[in-house]
Amino acid sequence: MNIEAPQSKAMRAASDAGTTIVDCDVHPVVPGGLVPLYPLMPKAWVERFRMKTERAPNILPLTFRFEHPSGSAARHDAATPSGGPAGSDPEYMRKDLLDAHDISLAVLTSLQAGQMGTVISGPDESAVICAAYNDHFLDVWPLKTEKRLRLAMTVTAQDPQAAAAEIRRIGKRPEVCAVYLPLINILMGNRYYEPIYKEAANHGLPILLHVTGTDSVHYGAPNQAGGFPENYPERYVSLAQIGEANLTSLCFSGVFEKFPTLKFLFVEYSFAWAVPLMWRINRTWESLRYDVPWVKRPPREYVSERVRFSTQPLDEPDNPEHLKQLINMLGPEHLVFTTDYPHWDNDFPAMSLLMLDKAVRRQILGENALKVLRT
Repeated sequence: MNIEAPQSKAMRAASDAGTTIVDCDVHPVVPGGLVPLYPLMPKAWVERFRMKTERAPNILPLTFRFEHPSGSAARHDAATPSGGPAGSDPEYMRKDLLDAHDISLAVLTSLQAGQMGTVISGPDESAVICAAYNDHFLDVWPLKTEKRLRLAMTVTAQDPQAAAAEIRRIGKRPEVCAVYLPLINILMGNRYYEPIYKEAANHGLPILLHVTGTDSVHYGAPNQAGGFPENYPERYVSLAQIGEANLTSLCFSGVFEKFPTLKFLFVEYSFAWAVPLMWRINRTWESLRYDVPWVKRPPREYVSERVRFSTQPLDEPDNPEHLKQLINMLGPEHLVFTTDYPHWDNDFPAMSLLMLDKAVRRQILGENALKVLRT
């Protein structure tokens, strides 16, 4: 974990010389509420939002109960030179992230759009707002000229047909590399999501999952098991439960058979839990496969071919060799590198996974992602 920014050029050169680094988790921000998005919306919707509210979160609109102890989940030193929110200035992001850490490709995932696409707005509103965020990053941000930036387009989880239509609308754009599906409290194996899966597969786009900040805060968003967390650290640690539940749902639902080319990226749910979970899933399938006859192969095989996990937040045992052993058990081919820029717990490449062999680090830092993202 690296709270403060940039390591020296010498350190980067020594650890990552000649390495393609793909960052699968970067969070851009649109400051100023919904107002900057109005030119990208139908006039009737603009009038509706003006009458109703012009507020929209800069980032992570949590309750005070779950606010980061420092007052912001974003790094204070990532604020823009003009004092804007961290992640809101593409030129500063270029210098502070892409150039400073030799990032070859960075995937933009808008948590603002994700929050609006789940529970903060209604179903019709969410479709309009997600489309406006997508257009903002595709046509206002410099994605056409800054070839190192790609967009995980956001779709509403509240209306799968509208989400599929959004993929048809912009899914062929070369700047789009994945479909960000911000989850509601319906597990991913449910046939509810099939229109989204079908359209993503048709466009060769993986489904990218990411916590939104509404998890275990707002009604209708995914919740951790067992009860309501009491504070930020408790919620932060237990968010991995949502990843576990959804991977289990995918494995037993038949989604992998119905959509044989579709791939999934679990981002910011960590990955240590995936090793024992897959042991249990496979063992249960062997014992009870007659209850899920549509799962025709051992679930571990589907996951090995089609599911990837982000490195961040990186679990760091006291003995680094234990993390190396865990990655070997999971298989390094299952991991993609993420910084989570500009958040407080981000991980920069020059200081991440240094206990691994160079070939394995290269695989995780870039090679794996290029096999999953549409680039």
